[in-house]
Amino acid sequence: MERMIPKGLEPEAVLEIFEEISKVPRASRHEEEISKWLVNFAERYNLDYVQDEMGNVLIRKPGTPGKEDHPAVILQSHMDMVCEKVPGSDHDFMKDPIQITVEGDKITAKETTLGADNGLGLSLSLALLTLEDAPHPPLEVLVTVDEELGLTGAEKFDASQLKGEYFINTDSGTEGVFTVGSAGGPTVSADIPIVWTSPAEGSVPYRLCIDGLLGGHSGGDIHRVRGNANKLLFRLLDALERKGDYEVANVRGGMAGNAIPREAEAVLMIPSENLETFREEVKKYYDIYKAEYRVSDPGITVTFEPYEEAVSKVFARKTMDGVIDFGVFCENGILRMFQDVEDVVESSNNLGCVTTDEEKVTFVFVTRSSLESIYQTMVLNIDRLARNVGGSSHKDYDCLEWPYEPDSAIRKLFIDVYRDLFDEEAIGVPCHIGLECGIIAQNMGRKVDMISIGPETKELHKPGEWFSISSTQKYWKLLQEVLKRL
Repeated sequence: MERMIPKGLEPEAVLEIFEEISKVPRASRHEEEISKWLVNFAERYNLDYVQDEMGNVLIRKPGTPGKEDHPAVILQSHMDMVCEKVPGSDHDFMKDPIQITVEGDKITAKETTLGADNGLGLSLSLALLTLEDAPHPPLEVLVTVDEELGLTGAEKFDASQLKGEYFINTDSGTEGVFTVGSAGGPTVSADIPIVWTSPAEGSVPYRLCIDGLLGGHSGGDIHRVRGNANKLLFRLLDALERKGDYEVANVRGGMAGNAIPREAEAVLMIPSENLETFREEVKKYYDIYKAEYRVSDPGITVTFEPYEEAVSKVFARKTMDGVIDFGVFCENGILRMFQDVEDVVESSNNLGCVTTDEEKVTFVFVTRSSLESIYQTMVLNIDRLARNVGGSSHKDYDCLEWPYEPDSAIRKLFIDVYRDLFDEEAIGVPCHIGLECGIIAQNMGRKVDMISIGPETKELHKPGEWFSISSTQKYWKLLQEVLKRL
C-alpha cells in the first residue's frame, strides 16, 4: 500500500509506526488484531513480552550499558481508539485503514477520527524500543485495551508485575503542558422503560434534527462550552410541547458516552393543525441556538422535515413525559472549577449518548471529577432523576481519579529538560480527563512517580482529529533526553 505519510518526514521512526498501526483495526472491544500486531512487533525486535487474556501487552527492554541497574521506567498507552465518522461515510472501522492526510504541520483524517488518541503516544513509546544507541534505563512498555469505553484493560491487568519506579503515560495532548493528576468518575446508564401505543389518528410523521455541532472530548473539550446536541434536542422538545400536542416515536443522539454529541434527532407524530405553529417554534429556536453558540458551534443546524417511513407506534404519554423530563433536567457540562488551580475544570457531566430500542430509552453519561465525593453525587443525582420518571440507573464502568502529587521528581525532570532543550517553560497541572494512571497505580500496590505527556493533539473523539508534526518532533527529543537523565 502506498505511503500516506511521506518518507523522510521526521520523526520518521515514530510516524512509520503510526502509519502502520493506522492500518490495523483497533476499535474499543475489538483489539484482537492490534494486540497481535504488538506481539509481532516485540518478536520482530527480539524483546520480551507478556500478552494477557484481555489482550493487554507488556513489552520489556533492558537498560543500555551503564544503566542496567537504574530504576525502571514504565511507558504506558492504550491501543484502542474512538471510532467516529462523518454522516454518509462508508468507512468500516473493522477492516478499513484510517485515511491519513498531511496538511502543513498537521496529520489528520478528514472523514473519521484519526486515532492519535492514543496511537501517537503508543508510536512514541514503541519507537523508543527500536533505538539501538540511545541511552535509557530498563523500559516497560505497557499497552492496554478498552481505555475509551471502560478502562477495563487497565483494571484487569496484573500491575504487580511492573517493576518501574517512574510511570510515563503518553495519553495527554497539549504542547508544553504535562498532566500530573486526572479526574475520576464512572460511566452511568439510565434506562426509562417504554410503554407503546398507537399514534393519534390524523397525525403525520416529522423528523426533528439538531446537527452541525463540533462535539469533541467530553473531558478535554468540556471547557470550550460546545453545544450538546442531546440537551439541545430535549430543550426544543420541551418548547414544542408547550405549543401543542405531539407524540414521540423515537429519540436518539450521540455515539459514545465520552464524546460531546454532535447530532441528535427525534421522530414525532404531529397533528396536522399544529404543523405551522411547530415550524415557527423550530425556526425561533434555530435562531436562539445560532446566537447562543455563534462562537463555539457556528455550523449548528436545526431541521424539521417530513419523515418518509411509516410510524406504527409511539410512546405512551407517561413514557414521553418521563423521557423529556429526564432529558431536560439531567446535569450536563461544567459543574465546578478547581478551587486551588486556576482555570482548570474540576467536575463535569456529559450526556453523551441517547438510544431507543423496543423496551427502553437509554441515556449514557460520563461523570468526571477530581473529587470522589462530587462524582458520586452526580451518580446519585442521575439515579434519583431516573427513579422519579419511572426508570433506573446502573454503573457501566469506573475510572479512578489520580490525585495531584505536589512533590514529584518526574514532573520536575520533564519541566527542566523541556526548558533546557527548547528554551521555553512547560507546566505540570491536573487535567480534566480520565486516564488509566489511577487504576494502574492502585493495582501496583506501591507508590510510583507518575506523569502524563504527549504532543499537541486536537479535536479528539471526532472526525478531523489531528496532531502537530513539529510538536511530535519536540516530544521525541524530550522523551529521549529524559530517559538519558534517569
